Amino acid sequence: MLTERQQTILGVFLQNPSVTLNVGDLLPHIEVGRTTLFRDLTVMVGIGLLLPDAPTRARTYRLNPSSAVYLRWDLSRPPQQRLPVSYNPKLLDDYQPNQTFLLSATQRAELMQVGNIAGSGKPELGKNYTRLIATLLIDLAHASSNLENVPISWLDTKTLLEFGERPDGLDETQLRIVLNHKAAINHLTTHAGDMHLSRWDLSDLHSLIADGLIAETAAIGRLRSWVVRFSDSRYLPPDNPYLLNEAFEEFCRKGSAIADPYEQAFFSMTFIPYLQPFQDGNKRTSRLAMNIPLLKNCLAPFSFTDLRKRDYMFGLLAFYERGQHAFLAEAFVAAYRQTAPRYAELLGYVQGGGVLGTLT
Repeated sequence: MLTERQQTILGVFLQNPSVTLNVGDLLPHIEVGRTTLFRDLTVMVGIGLLLPDAPTRARTYRLNPSSAVYLRWDLSRPPQQRLPVSYNPKLLDDYQPNQTFLLSATQRAELMQVGNIAGSGKPELGKNYTRLIATLLIDLAHASSNLENVPISWLDTKTLLEFGERPDGLDETQLRIVLNHKAAINHLTTHAGDMHLSRWDLSDLHSLIADGLIAETAAIGRLRSWVVRFSDSRYLPPDNPYLLNEAFEEFCRKGSAIADPYEQAFFSMTFIPYLQPFQDGNKRTSRLAMNIPLLKNCLAPFSFTDLRKRDYMFGLLAFYERGQHAFLAEAFVAAYRQTAPRYAELLGYVQGGGVLGTLT
């Protein structure tokens, strides 16, 4: 935690992040002596915010471009103020299943602790799990549609999907987005036990999520053969169909080999949007696909209900343009920490105890 004075110092650096400053440059902005200012700068170097250029008091300092503060400043600028960033194959190539981890051991342990809602050795709950999760995942249809800028409430989502009652204020495209979630989630909850992070299963999910939303119907459920670009990012996904096919096959091979269900889920959450394998609907496909390993293992699903859109989009942006996954990982863990206990309560299981009641 920075002191108020250190925050002021940081603000001076952020006014022009590319320049280096020394103590003399900072003194007009900070009403303290040189020694106190030097101590503050030393603290900021120690926590990784600043980089020094020499081990003396005459040193100059610059912002650390890898620090969280710098990245948040950098990626909050308008896209046109950032340089284009091409797809980096090393992010996927260097990932080795069960040796490389995007989630820390602490994060994976916490996720398993809060997400193991069925409890081991409780077959009576397992019998109800699939049917109940199919109902609970109404949350996913609502939250995922909201992330696509569909202005629909949770209650309207429920009445639309369960009773076919169309809410006011949705155009045909928005309505189709919500209804496609229903079809895709029904498929997911029915077949998750037999699904994998395979080309076949991911293509099936995309076919359902993109039905009627892509003009080129031949592109639905198939890898794209043309370039995609973003309006809110300078990231350039792979644009060579042959290389995209190779990368997607590598993603499926490595993703399927991951043993930890949460690591597998997060791997899908990050790399499907990064590859952009389909013409459109990649983030929607990833939001469903990441639930495959969770459902297969009778764990609490990730419904995106408690994930703020800003944190989600920033996390993806940091991965797209800087190859940094930590922001999205932190947002994922924080949201799951809030969501999973509610599923445990609805399932009738208290993690530290037993069954609250018999599900019917």
